[in-house]
Amino acid sequence: MKRSLKFNLNLANVRKRIELDKLSQEYKRAVNYFLKRLFKKRGLSEEFLKSYQSPLSYRYKQCAKRQTFKMFKSWCRNKKKGEKPKLGKLGNLSLILDYRFIELQENKNSNSFDYWLKIASLNKGKPILIPIKSYNYAKPYFKSWQLLKGGRLLFREGQRFLELTFQKEAPIKKEKGKAIGIDIGIKKLMVTSENNAYGKDIENLMNKIQRKEQGSKAFKKALKERDYYINRIVKELCWNKLKAIIMENIKNIKQNTAKEKRLRKSFRTKFQRWTYAQLLNRIKLTAEATGVHLQLVNPAHTSQTCSQCGFVHKQNRIGEIFKCKCRNCGYTQDADYNASLNILNLGLAQQPMVAGNIKALNGIFVH
Repeated sequence: MKRSLKFNLNLANVRKRIELDKLSQEYKRAVNYFLKRLFKKRGLSEEFLKSYQSPLSYRYKQCAKRQTFKMFKSWCRNKKKGEKPKLGKLGNLSLILDYRFIELQENKNSNSFDYWLKIASLNKGKPILIPIKSYNYAKPYFKSWQLLKGGRLLFREGQRFLELTFQKEAPIKKEKGKAIGIDIGIKKLMVTSENNAYGKDIENLMNKIQRKEQGSKAFKKALKERDYYINRIVKELCWNKLKAIIMENIKNIKQNTAKEKRLRKSFRTKFQRWTYAQLLNRIKLTAEATGVHLQLVNPAHTSQTCSQCGFVHKQNRIGEIFKCKCRNCGYTQDADYNASLNILNLGLAQQPMVAGNIKALNGIFVH
């Protein structure tokens, strides 16, 4: 398994920041020009690279060429094939550099920072040396994970970052523990099949985002607050007792999914600021690191089905309350809890039971 962490380069002095900006602008110019050649069906031969006029070294040109091909192939694989790719403005650049351009060295002579970052500059033989300070979350990665060589230089709204990737063997998937179903929503971020609710402040955070002007600093700060909140709530699950988590697969929630249909217009508006992908990704990463299986099921009718008798009716759910319309049942329960039970039952039904344990079969579990 791999994890990527960002480190701020704000300890660089003005001269070094200017050198980084010059490097990024030249690199961006090269990649965008190379992309234009590919779209015109003109190649990027070695002869072309040698003749291309730029203060970039030949190795930097090769690196830019590889990033160009990755961007071009990604665009070609995209079925919709929208706007042609290009590296953006200085405020939103990503330079993918290998071990020949980036080297991290531990600093043992000072307590004011932890590492020296050595970056090849436009001036041959004169690398840029930038001090980097680590942080508590990153320290375990340096100790027990393998640091992959190379990295990405990121330029985001006047800030400069280094993104490093760490690698570690994933733990074996658990054979013992509990399986739970999780229903996700707006009022409560998650409700489990054990009737535990997590993230009751998520709606307040979404309302806060909506009150901010889109693109403003306050808006971006609110988005970060929402993402931090989601990450914190996911940690509250009892991962050490779990063997499997079953969730709805609602990646296209805005494109006519069952979950979307049951929401009022006001709630659909909030979904624009609600990120299922953020929650799913955090759960997926944590499940991978803890050996927990993650299974995704079809969300159709999970909110309309009675978990007690199986009766399905679109009027079974009224807001936060589920009440079965079947004459012989009349089961009443919290709607999200009822849905989580249906999600659990649906997941278990798709798996053979062996001595009461769930067994992953034919890749049904998402690893």
